[in-house]
Amino acid sequence: MRRAQKKKTTTMPPPSPPLHPPRDSSAPYVGTNYDGSKPIFNLDISARRNECVFNYPKFVVQFLQKRTNETHDAMIILCFSECLLFVVLPGVLLFFTNEKHSPWCGFAWFLFTRAMYLQRFVLALHYHTHVKAFSAKKNEYVKRCLNLIPTLVIAPFIGIPCGIYWYHHNAMHHVHGNAAYTDLSSTERSRRDSVFDFFKYWIRFLFLAHIELSINMLKHRGMFDAMRCYLCSAGTFAAWWYLNVNVNASAANWTIAYTYISTSLGLMFGNWSQHIFVCPDDPQNEYKSAYTCINSFENQKTFDDGYHVQHHLDSRMHWSKFATHFSQKETLEKHAKEDALVFDGLHFFDVGMCVMLGRLEYLAERYVYYGQKKRTKKEIVMELKRRLEPIEDDDDDDKRLREKTKNGPRPRGGVDRDGVWKSKT
Repeated sequence: MRRAQKKKTTTMPPPSPPLHPPRDSSAPYVGTNYDGSKPIFNLDISARRNECVFNYPKFVVQFLQKRTNETHDAMIILCFSECLLFVVLPGVLLFFTNEKHSPWCGFAWFLFTRAMYLQRFVLALHYHTHVKAFSAKKNEYVKRCLNLIPTLVIAPFIGIPCGIYWYHHNAMHHVHGNAAYTDLSSTERSRRDSVFDFFKYWIRFLFLAHIELSINMLKHRGMFDAMRCYLCSAGTFAAWWYLNVNVNASAANWTIAYTYISTSLGLMFGNWSQHIFVCPDDPQNEYKSAYTCINSFENQKTFDDGYHVQHHLDSRMHWSKFATHFSQKETLEKHAKEDALVFDGLHFFDVGMCVMLGRLEYLAERYVYYGQKKRTKKEIVMELKRRLEPIEDDDDDDKRLREKTKNGPRPRGGVDRDGVWKSKT
């Protein structure tokens, strides 16, 4: 469908706080469910963090906090450390197993790493690429080396070609913001409740992403970044081919090939789910091309990744501030004015699966009313269906970039390595 004319959104007064708040008095009041029968508080603020599999002594955490740019990023460093010990090291040892035991050892390693560290590492890497975790004030070289370990050493064992994540996520996705034709991972033109459309979306990424991403970098950042992007991908797959032919084929497949296939599926379904509801009236609007998930236990495993609208509005905001900032009166009023979607007790994969299975009424029951336009359950379902319609956009790239920023067109160079806008000169 073509983009509809932008309509004014009328907002209702925010629901009044209940007389009896939850036991945790630090949890701020957000709103109610769709019919006002259940008060909803933001419990993410005081929830126990679960980004690391193991608990660590206080002195270890304090030691790392002195070596991070943000004290909360000690959790990211601990997550990376666990990945080195329980993902990378066993993955390397697989190459020294004999042919008889290698497939079974690889299978066990694959299941363990997917279950325990795939989600944790991807989100740790995600926020690390926006705000570097390691700090070494006395030695800039050591700092740069430490900050490269996750993307160059750990990522390939998780299923992400070395050095590629920053290009795809920061330099492409955040610059173009789910815009069709420019963001290669855009969901706008797809029928987002169609399993077949998602399958096409994933297969395109699986086989063409590295070529298309290099071309995208050439167009928007220049030859240097395009070549580096291509060589990072080619180098990872060249390593897989060499290890497959000359060292241990089973270990090479389990640690590089099968992880790439499974991780690409997870990454694409994650992005598909995060941008599954796109308002046809204003698809460039960050409030209307994503949504927020609160009070999900997954937030505690993913560095509060449920606050995706805020992350797109300000990709440099530290993850530890998402829940508090979202709960502020001014933030909720702005979300209400823009008619942003908020769900309680769900995470992105839950929302994506509900859409694929046609369970929009269940999503309506999890819908949070916090002052936006008041809707009945049936009206909520109709609105969700409306935001699932494919959007055909005839605008050119530069116009989309101009409309996405309040202060004029974004520089064509995108962002630099520290996430700062950079002109292409």
